[in-house]
Amino acid sequence: MIRPLYLDAAIRWSVGLDDGAVLKVSAPGRARSLYPLSRVARIVSPAHADWTTPALLACLRAGVPIVFHDTRGEPLGWCFGPRRRETSLGNLLRLAADHAEGVLLLRQWQKAAERREILDALTEAQALTGRLDSVSARASLCNAHRVRLGQPAGRYLRALRCSATALVSDKLHQALGDPSLIGFAIEGIHLGDILTSLMEWQLQTVLLRYPPQVQINGCAARFAATAIERSSAELHSACGRLLGDLERYLRERLL
Repeated sequence: MIRPLYLDAAIRWSVGLDDGAVLKVSAPGRARSLYPLSRVARIVSPAHADWTTPALLACLRAGVPIVFHDTRGEPLGWCFGPRRRETSLGNLLRLAADHAEGVLLLRQWQKAAERREILDALTEAQALTGRLDSVSARASLCNAHRVRLGQPAGRYLRALRCSATALVSDKLHQALGDPSLIGFAIEGIHLGDILTSLMEWQLQTVLLRYPPQVQINGCAARFAATAIERSSAELHSACGRLLGDLERYLRERLL
């Protein structure tokens, strides 16, 4: 089974390459673990992890994307392998990059998509207030989480976003085939950041559906990794739906 690899940010990891395409992951006081790259879908790594160059290159050759994040769980960079076969969405993004209003078109799509995602999340939380701006929606959802959990949900939501970043990057890599289209191929537009921001509202729903006692009694990072995997089919579907909507939107306006 192909599964993602999450490296806990609280641990000082060393990642090297064993014989063949196998990652060798170790840390002080822990037994060494081996991960064949043929069984790794994607990797979430803290920036302070000590990676060897051969290990990084092996991931690139195997097409395993890596997301590096800081201590707050914010992504610092995406690491992808060689360019793959281009897709229709990739071609449309290149057209948008050359279009005089390409940035405006993408921002308009982002705004409309966010309103739909917010509406779905508020409906799930039974917290519709008539206001669909992101600030009001977050406040309403945070209140709903606080009622369920008996405590603020910020650390769980940050952990979910950190864990979901690799899923989003993996989906983008599969959909576009060209890593150069993900980060600032169009000035001011980072598609990885945009899609991750839109997926925030799906992650709100993931938290709403999770048993409260699990979050209260568990480590936020461990909870997030488990929750993302339990909801992976739903989240992959949501990513695909958003990318499909973007493709239709650009096709209607550029072709």
